[in-house]
Amino acid sequence: MTALGLLHRRPAGRALVPPVAPRPRPATVASVLESAAGSIPGPRPDNQDAALAGDRVLAVADGVGGNVGGAVAASVAIDRLRQLPDTPGDEPGMRGAVVAAISGIGAVVAARAELAGMATTLTAVALTGDARLVVAHVGDARAYLVRAGSICRLTRDHTFVQGLVDAGAISEVQARTHPLRSVVLRALHGSPGDPAQADVSTHAVEPGDRLLVCSDGLSGVVPAEEILRVLAAEKHPADAVTRLLRSALGAGTRDNVTAVVADVVIGGCGSPAPPAVVGALPPAGRMA
Repeated sequence: MTALGLLHRRPAGRALVPPVAPRPRPATVASVLESAAGSIPGPRPDNQDAALAGDRVLAVADGVGGNVGGAVAASVAIDRLRQLPDTPGDEPGMRGAVVAAISGIGAVVAARAELAGMATTLTAVALTGDARLVVAHVGDARAYLVRAGSICRLTRDHTFVQGLVDAGAISEVQARTHPLRSVVLRALHGSPGDPAQADVSTHAVEPGDRLLVCSDGLSGVVPAEEILRVLAAEKHPADAVTRLLRSALGAGTRDNVTAVVADVVIGGCGSPAPPAVVGALPPAGRMA
């Protein structure tokens, strides 16, 4: 799949990190998300990440490395979330969104036998009408919340290395360089048992909070303290995304890098802005 910058536009020139344009401020009457997203292949020849930045829903999918069709699986999952008719308003609604992504992957596998075995991680967050954040998580992409100068991780990695950290066998610092750090224990394959793989949780949010959803190409090499410094230093989500991508490159990431940054803000009146999709594109004909 082709690696793309924000809104499916290739970066100009030879810049390592493409410019990241902010989405227009969404105009709604309640709290909304003012968001931006960016995705780059990093040192890899292709990009198997895909992401969505909307005024109510954010998501990152990372095709499972080494599996055939990882980019397809990730892009189809994000495209299904993009096409949701309504924002998930609670945990059952978010589980329904995950099922929609799974169904999309399964449909592609059924139509294209050569893609059997493809899989993706998925981390998605939805802002509800009553100022709650519903999070669905499968794999090793992460969701963070920043408030009052502190950063809180909202997800737990479904990885072999995270199990070692939880058991006290290694530290978070050691996990970043562990030889098995890329072994993912949960992913979406488009199969009937996939919905049980998702962790779903609900968190309170308030205007002024900042959210980050990112792939492990960022969180696996840049410590949370540095991520917090970047998110606290940059006023606009698009600028924060650009700096985070550069931080991952500077830290020597060996993977695709994707980041979605959003601020919880009070909207105005009018129509919501369309969501931005970055990274791998879904199979031809699925963007309609």
